[in-house]
Amino acid sequence: MNVPRAAVVAVAVLAVAVVATGGAVGQEQVTLTVSVTDQQGDAVGGVTVEAAWETESGETGTATGTTASNGNVLLDAPANASVELDVDDDRYVRNRPLRIDNASEGDVALGVSRSGTATVSVLDAENRTLADATVTVREDGRSIDRGTTGSDGTYETARLERGTYEIEVVKPGYFEGSREVTVSANSEATVTIERGTATLDVRVFDDHFDPPTAIETGSVRVSSSVFDGRVSVTDGTASLTVPVNALYTVEVVKDGYGGSPERVRVRESAAATNVTAQRTPALTVVPANERVLVGETTRVTVRNAYDEPATGVTVVVDGESVGETDDRGEIGVEISSTGSRTIVARSDDAESDPVTVEGVETAEEADSDADGENGSDADGDGGSETTDDGIPGFGVVAAVIALLAAAAVVGRRRDSQK
Repeated sequence: MNVPRAAVVAVAVLAVAVVATGGAVGQEQVTLTVSVTDQQGDAVGGVTVEAAWETESGETGTATGTTASNGNVLLDAPANASVELDVDDDRYVRNRPLRIDNASEGDVALGVSRSGTATVSVLDAENRTLADATVTVREDGRSIDRGTTGSDGTYETARLERGTYEIEVVKPGYFEGSREVTVSANSEATVTIERGTATLDVRVFDDHFDPPTAIETGSVRVSSSVFDGRVSVTDGTASLTVPVNALYTVEVVKDGYGGSPERVRVRESAAATNVTAQRTPALTVVPANERVLVGETTRVTVRNAYDEPATGVTVVVDGESVGETDDRGEIGVEISSTGSRTIVARSDDAESDPVTVEGVETAEEADSDADGENGSDADGDGGSETTDDGIPGFGVVAAVIALLAAAAVVGRRRDSQK
């Protein structure tokens, strides 16, 4: 198929337009006439101007151009877009881009300044260089540059507009230092900082309870890049002295407890924080009896680390699940054969130590429990039925016999009185 040459050219032109506008096909374009001047108001030629925008529909794009000798450059951008203008040049710089809301056809004045840098040296009170100190450059209270000192204790700022700035220096374990610095072509400045400490108070709670209750004893571990220490807890609180301007991890250390560490930043004055922990998950199995008649049911109670009923816990006998505990933490377990039966309780985060219950065939064997009860449950409701003679299930019969004997005695007494 033959395609007219004019059509090919039109497609090529469209493709170039799409690239130049960041893909904003069909978007109305406006031309910004950008005039670049220095601090004296003189036109600056040969400077690369960069435009970056975002349209109301969220589309983004960029455009660049170089100023002519009169300091002007024409840049196209989508109408009504939010546009930021900046320069990319070795001689001139802006600390912040110029923002234009709702771009429209017209002139834009873009001021630039001669660029300069400052090399900041950080020392301690003994004039030793300090690595890894954070240096912040502020202009009118706003941070415009930030970095850390190298192994030689120095930091070279980014290229900045020449002028006066506030330099702040901070390092964990040291009080913040600051000074005013005038940035010229290549400036140098020294900031000295001193070591310091502050008090950190820690309150320790067990948040298993609502509201949380104090953990009266134990200890607290506090650690950071410049400190690692433990302190005892007294009446639910702990207090220690730590280096300033550091981020600390605080956690409870106590046998039988585990908790989630808390993070707290200590600046240059006393600080306080709360840290919580809970008992390490644990389960305890308590069978009602050690010996049970074969074929009968005994009550098994499961309790958690707080000695509370453990609800919904799976109970396993000889490796086979027999059910879950009720809201009292109890379950009826049938003893189906003679010999030792091993009982274990399991939840998602804990497993009890195994306990054994022995299945026996005679009431005399069941009656040999230390407490005189065998705890078997003939009706399977998890309760315990035990008679004075140690024979489960015969309590009613014994009671009837006792009543008949008592009636006979009363009858004999009446006959003797006649």
